[in-house]
Amino acid sequence: MISIIVPVYNVEHYLPKCLDSLLSQTYSNIEVVCVNDGSQDKSASILANYSAKDSRLKVVTQPNSGIASARNRGIEEAQGEWIMFVDSDDWIDIATCENALSMAMEHCTDVVLWAYTRELVNGKSAPRLLMNEDKLFNENSIHLLHRRMVGPVDEELSDPSLLHSWGTVWGKLYSRDVIKPFRFVDTKIIGSAEDALFNIEVFTRVKSAFYINKVMYHYRKNVSSFTGGHNKSLNKCWARLYKMISDTIANHHLPADFQQALHNRIAIGLIDQGMNECKSPQKMPDKIKAIKQIITEKQYCLAVQSLPLKYFPLHWLFFFWAAKKGDAWALYVLLNLIIYLI
Repeated sequence: MISIIVPVYNVEHYLPKCLDSLLSQTYSNIEVVCVNDGSQDKSASILANYSAKDSRLKVVTQPNSGIASARNRGIEEAQGEWIMFVDSDDWIDIATCENALSMAMEHCTDVVLWAYTRELVNGKSAPRLLMNEDKLFNENSIHLLHRRMVGPVDEELSDPSLLHSWGTVWGKLYSRDVIKPFRFVDTKIIGSAEDALFNIEVFTRVKSAFYINKVMYHYRKNVSSFTGGHNKSLNKCWARLYKMISDTIANHHLPADFQQALHNRIAIGLIDQGMNECKSPQKMPDKIKAIKQIITEKQYCLAVQSLPLKYFPLHWLFFFWAAKKGDAWALYVLLNLIIYLI
């Protein structure tokens, strides 16, 4: 059985589409574990209506505690041998469970992952294919996929926007055995990268995985993630995240390319951190000062200085060249241009 874990919080407008996609799967031996994380809208009544019609939908209610807590509760409640995560404003193709489980059985893998598409607010879709073809990662190559969860190296740097695409927990089917020891860390502690840390830890136990080069997950791209307000805790949260990733690398004696991947993740993370500072309520000189403070911290200096620029397209080349030079003013201008273009 596949347990599909769905954290739910104030998604009344999107929840029916999500649930319809799950309960209409061509593979029927599923349970849908919806954790209502203290929703204040009509999400609870929607869940009640669906669960009354289909006994495979199990509703768990808890006070609002955040997405990490909701997913952890879902893991505890799940009964399946396989675990899948779906966000409540997203949806999956009707044969997703069947296709993923078929590949898991055929190739005897611990994890199956697949491509997704970003559903944009203008009604258009933007497919995100992680590779060019289906690929089996066996015990001789699984470390390459694991390392990609940490960050890109060499030619992988040509598209920095893929940094967060590999580490999502949605778009994957996990054997229950490999995730059993792990839980999500609260986003208040490490920011909104709890998916990445979870996967980096889980993949220390994964022996093999299979990638399906087919779009089966529909991620609703929320423009507010770019246009929202300033997060004053982001830098401290990501410092903790990087420390936890570094500790995982050290504790499991992972190869040297994992450390370089982490350095590259830290360097690319300057984009999000810089945009965050540009959205602060401070005046321009203070924003530039805040950016300067970030890029002069030791871990960022080490990360940026070890970043090979030759793989980047021209626009990103200018950005990271300015970061290497410590030119906070140039970064401020480029970051505001990125925000404007988004």
